Amino acid sequence: MKLAWSKALTGRGVVVGNQTRQGRVGISRPLRAREWAALSDREQRHVRQQRNWPEPTSPSFGEELRSLFVGPAPEPGDPAQSVWWRDEHMRWQERPAGARSWAALSDAERAAVRAELGDRLPPSEPTGWRFYATAGRWDGWDDGRWSDEDDVVQGIVLLRKGQESLPALTDVLARIDELNQPGKLPAGMRISPFYNRTELINRTTETVNENLLIGMALVTAILLMFLGNVRASVIVAINIPLALLFAFGVLYARGKSANLLSIGAVDFGIIVDSSVIIVESIYRHLNSDEHADVPLAERISAACGAVTKSLFFATVVMVCALLPLFTMKGPEGQIFGPMADTYAFALAGALVLALTVSPVLCLLLLGNLDKPPGTGFWARATRTLSWALLLPVILAPLKFAFVPRHGDPENRLVRALNWVFLTQLRVILRLRWFALAVFAGGLCYTGVVSANMGREFMPELEEGNLMVRGTFPVNVSLEESGARARQLRELLHEFPEFAVVVPAIGRPDDGTDPTGYYNVETFCPLRPEPQWPAHPKYGRPRKKAELVGDLNAALAQRFPGVDWDISQIIRDNVMEALSGVKGENSIKVIGPELDALERIAGQIKDRLDSVPGVENPGVFRIQGQTSLEFPIDRSKCASWNVSAADVQAVIGSAVGGRAATQIQEGEKQADLTVRWPLRLRADETAIRSIPVPVGNTVTAGGAPGAPSSPFSGAATGTSPTGSAVAPPVSTGNPYNAAPVWTTTPTRRLDDLVTPINANGQPDPGGSFLRPGASTIYREQGQRLIAIKFEVRGRDLASTVSEARAAVEPLLKAPYRAEWSGEFKQMEAAEKRMARMFALSLALIALLLYLAFRSFLDAAVVFANVLAMGVGGVWALKLAGLNFNISAAVGFISILGVAVMNGLLFVSAFNGLRARGVDLNEALARGTRQLVRPVVMTALAAILGLLPAAFSTKMGSESQRPLAVVVVGGMLFTILTLVLVPMLYSFYGDRTPPKGAGDFSH
Repeated sequence: MKLAWSKALTGRGVVVGNQTRQGRVGISRPLRAREWAALSDREQRHVRQQRNWPEPTSPSFGEELRSLFVGPAPEPGDPAQSVWWRDEHMRWQERPAGARSWAALSDAERAAVRAELGDRLPPSEPTGWRFYATAGRWDGWDDGRWSDEDDVVQGIVLLRKGQESLPALTDVLARIDELNQPGKLPAGMRISPFYNRTELINRTTETVNENLLIGMALVTAILLMFLGNVRASVIVAINIPLALLFAFGVLYARGKSANLLSIGAVDFGIIVDSSVIIVESIYRHLNSDEHADVPLAERISAACGAVTKSLFFATVVMVCALLPLFTMKGPEGQIFGPMADTYAFALAGALVLALTVSPVLCLLLLGNLDKPPGTGFWARATRTLSWALLLPVILAPLKFAFVPRHGDPENRLVRALNWVFLTQLRVILRLRWFALAVFAGGLCYTGVVSANMGREFMPELEEGNLMVRGTFPVNVSLEESGARARQLRELLHEFPEFAVVVPAIGRPDDGTDPTGYYNVETFCPLRPEPQWPAHPKYGRPRKKAELVGDLNAALAQRFPGVDWDISQIIRDNVMEALSGVKGENSIKVIGPELDALERIAGQIKDRLDSVPGVENPGVFRIQGQTSLEFPIDRSKCASWNVSAADVQAVIGSAVGGRAATQIQEGEKQADLTVRWPLRLRADETAIRSIPVPVGNTVTAGGAPGAPSSPFSGAATGTSPTGSAVAPPVSTGNPYNAAPVWTTTPTRRLDDLVTPINANGQPDPGGSFLRPGASTIYREQGQRLIAIKFEVRGRDLASTVSEARAAVEPLLKAPYRAEWSGEFKQMEAAEKRMARMFALSLALIALLLYLAFRSFLDAAVVFANVLAMGVGGVWALKLAGLNFNISAAVGFISILGVAVMNGLLFVSAFNGLRARGVDLNEALARGTRQLVRPVVMTALAAILGLLPAAFSTKMGSESQRPLAVVVVGGMLFTILTLVLVPMLYSFYGDRTPPKGAGDFSH
């Protein structure tokens, strides 16, 4: 069976492994009915095969047209009129779709149901049943029942590294369907997949697609609002899919895939910044009266040349800002590394498109901006049709706010923003010292808030399942562990959110997971959340955090003394691979003595129980496995003239076995081991009765002490029997029978051993049954014991900090503790990102100095970075999120935008000052010139990630902190848009260095 399994399922990119265990695997499935539409395509195909229904064909055009008016034609068998479920034998059963619950029945109907079904109904109220009437008779079924099996064979299919998941899954499922055909497997046997990654991939992809489409639509709307020209907005918006196609092409060339990790948190507003700057510059130049007599192509070329240098420089700055993302390692590198690649490729593609495609499209589509509305036939026809549809009346408010009048380069929205920010600038300049003090105070307060903000490693990605691990006493038997697993399955049946329950006892055959029968791992895939029923405690369907809390409380109440760990299948495997301990976080106590390690670990567990936020602390016991120990009493051995080595050899050969000879089969050789039968070594009494040869008194040399016999020569030395006479024989004839006794006397093992007490001293009243080590864990050649724990309802950093303060007093040299798991990864990732972030800031500072030749200008640009950081910190605080790697990626993402905005402001002011413009006038003109591009790019970045910031679907967990930081930082940039002009006013009277204004917009 194992060979057939491996050969039959070998598909593209997969490795098949046998997962039968040194223990037991069970399974429980809810026999819950579902509507036909709720079945997957594969399940619907199985129903058709069992019912011998033909597969539906693709509808023709006439059938599709007919379905628009009268609905789709029913399938053969009309399966939509029934509800379906798989019974205990994996056969699909059906019942009428209109069945009602007990609560939906009237009193008369309930009485009729009781009379019809009788003993089939439970004595209490049948809340989980569904009832229906056929031909005047009532029938029903228990929709809350479960199938329960103690023993099944479990297999696992592993995906090779670098292979594609969905094609491999498709191939594997097709092979499984082929195996399940009649005649392929033994009668009554069937392979039933209970988990694969298809659902996770599909649901996360759906989340990404939704966020992408909504973000693109919102970004396009913002462009239209600020530019007030549909053609200009389309030119910018078309660069979004083109830039993504460029990034996808590079990913494809590198053998990468577009998925949640690579494009799930890409902000289109940031990607199109280069196109926004180019098109806005062209649009502004074409709407102005300057150089009206110059040909259109030259005007567009001049507008592009004015911003090309600043655009290229800003893109280089943004790539430098993403440098920390390229150096990520570990889990955070696997998650955000692809996003960094996609960001860099998309920015490069957007820059190329902005410098090539956008000017050409502007030349083709924006040639008549300065012309009055058309008077030709098609223009008049279009206006007539618009009035006929009342579009001017319906769209009048939008036209009034967002469409500029002829000859006016700005619409009313932009003019209103200009008035607001210029008014704010005049007030700030009058109170600039007060404004500076407020900014410095807010910055310091934000620093205090950020220093006390909760920290965690990574947001937990929703996988749609739970992994429940129970650790029982290490000396538990397989039978007892199997009984507890049955009780666990019965408990989990009370949670209708579970789609299947698969407990596994012991370890797999391959030995990769060394554990005993005390380890019970239960895998519980969850039903889709829309199918979760309302819970009486909450009056609504439970959230997953509430489900985990209720399950944790039920496990603690039903199984006292058992250590439980609740995680998810992928997360659990990743955390175990990182730390080597089955738990999200762990403490490894390292030291020489096993007894002391066990004692210290127990004390640490007690301390962790008192730390708020710590749940399910547990010790991975290294002792507790009882063993029989037979200390050899050397004084007794001396009395019987036997050596301790001989006694040990007898015990070893009788209980453990000893190689007597070797057998050879071809080129293979193996020892032939002999040992005593099980009945003679099954328990302590039998082992203590093992005979040990004693009286080793026959020595070489000297006169014979015993005469020869037909079976032996003359013995020399002292006779062991005390007589030189040959022993009698059983038949009376010394020539044809063996002697009655042998020449070597024996004593029971019990006469040569003495138990010891707790102090290690011989004690005849002691016991040979002693506690011993069950598993000895080592790391780097040193003994250790692990204590695992989870953190819930509190941030990881502060919880571990308090736990450390509680644990440290318990550790004395030579014993020490090492904190592993999620916390260790968080510390390593934060240190690594801090170093790379400092390097990124240093590179950006160098670029700014090269651009301005002024430390003051570079410092003012960095002040804008601090302002964005303030917005990101308060966005996290108000959203109730902790600082984590995803949020750090958000801060890195807005770093480049903050530098670019500050660069444009300072360069514009320097350019105006270099031409001799008064300082206040330069500040006002520069600010007015940059309000539209800066606010437009900021809003585009905000709305590009706004769907991800508010999304709660599967796969959004890793994106949400990043999106919240970007939205908060960009929003604060808009609110503090006059910060850079205010800071520039303190030193702007000086003459700017030569070339400091070359980056103006």
